[in-house]
Amino acid sequence: MSLEPLYRSSSETDVESIILNIVLTFVLVSFLNGILRPSYLNPPARYGELEKRIVDSERDGRGNPGNEKVFIAANILNEELVRGSWGSNLQVLVEILGRENVFVSIYENDGGDGPRDALLELREKLPCNASVVAGDHIALTNFPSLTLPGGQQRTKRITYLAEVRNRALLPLHSGPAVDAWASEHPTFTRATTTFDRVLFLNDVFYNPTEAAQLLFATNSARTGKAEYSAACAIDFVAKFLHYDSFVVRDMEGYGTGLGFYPWFSTSGSSASRNDVLAQKDAVRVRSCWGGMAAFDASIFQPRIAAQNVTVPALKFRSTPEPFWESAECCLLFADMEMRRATLQEPLAGVFVNPFIRVAYSQVTWDWLPFWRRYERIWQFLQYWVSKIGFPEFNPRRTHAAGAVVEEKVWVPNEQDGQGSYKVLNRVADAGGFCGQRRMFVMKRHLETANADGWGKNWENVKVPRGG
Repeated sequence: MSLEPLYRSSSETDVESIILNIVLTFVLVSFLNGILRPSYLNPPARYGELEKRIVDSERDGRGNPGNEKVFIAANILNEELVRGSWGSNLQVLVEILGRENVFVSIYENDGGDGPRDALLELREKLPCNASVVAGDHIALTNFPSLTLPGGQQRTKRITYLAEVRNRALLPLHSGPAVDAWASEHPTFTRATTTFDRVLFLNDVFYNPTEAAQLLFATNSARTGKAEYSAACAIDFVAKFLHYDSFVVRDMEGYGTGLGFYPWFSTSGSSASRNDVLAQKDAVRVRSCWGGMAAFDASIFQPRIAAQNVTVPALKFRSTPEPFWESAECCLLFADMEMRRATLQEPLAGVFVNPFIRVAYSQVTWDWLPFWRRYERIWQFLQYWVSKIGFPEFNPRRTHAAGAVVEEKVWVPNEQDGQGSYKVLNRVADAGGFCGQRRMFVMKRHLETANADGWGKNWENVKVPRGG
């Protein structure tokens, strides 16, 4: 016999009614907000003008008004994307930018026969100069290792990623090391052009017209020409969640809040958050990536500073410290700041452009237009979440590169890796603002780990207490 009551009390009914009214009010407000105040649907006129040039003509280079030279770099393992939208959109993008204006460099390793064959087939279809090195193997024994608690010797994921990204940049460089590389990789080609922009392209769903807008329309209101040291798209997973929180840092080096609009927290002066709320196309940040990132190409070339000091080209790197992780892409921005200071040149600006969006799945890509219109509904949720623990505290955020600072560091025991945290006085590395108390290591067998096509070839190591 059921013991449930045969009726509900008036108080229970009242509570349900209140909850239902709150939900209905939220839905109604969200609907009206999407109609009356849609988010990031009306870009500045120059975006439409560039799109019109692209759509109204089939002329080679129609989306590159200044005939700027663009180096496109990519690392991709996903055979389905290469044979599908990613590869076909890359061919369209080359024609939009101009065949004679573009060099494509793709580097792939340990992905198996499928990705290798797909990339080599794509190389034959690209109507521009290109270097496609596919099917390469990277032995993890080539990298420095560290000792985990328990004694295992493992390779840091970021150290590996930095090397993979640098190999996609090799066609920009010359010298004995590059010559030796070329002799071992017959599909490698060196670029001989001086480039204006470098565009990094992740394994994402993207629109080639928007890639051109990122390159040539971002922060171009003042002079008509895009002005930036770097400009990034914004990337999404799970239909509406911003993905790249490991790299993105706001103007003051704070991490992002939850993955909801407006993505940035209320920490500090909230300059980045306020730029988003103002619907700017050039949201000021300290570092970004967003699945598609455009750079002033000069940072990837050596330069001569005062007293004939050679300032080397920037490369991706990692931090060797155990249980402290900084994304190789974020560290690139930290090093870019240092390089500009050495050259006594101001940064032209680092921006996220929320008009330009990419996604990591077809489902998320298909939902982007809907959530773009209605994303303002998350604004106040993001505000309150920022008050209860986001972003994650970073004790090194304000540490200036080169200054002697006090930092808590994990010092392992060389025999078993157990170790302990110690507070040390040491010289701060550039990129303290990038870091988190984490550690990611590579899986031991890359060929097997890469088999799913998305490169889930790493694992998270539990951080010891006390950090």
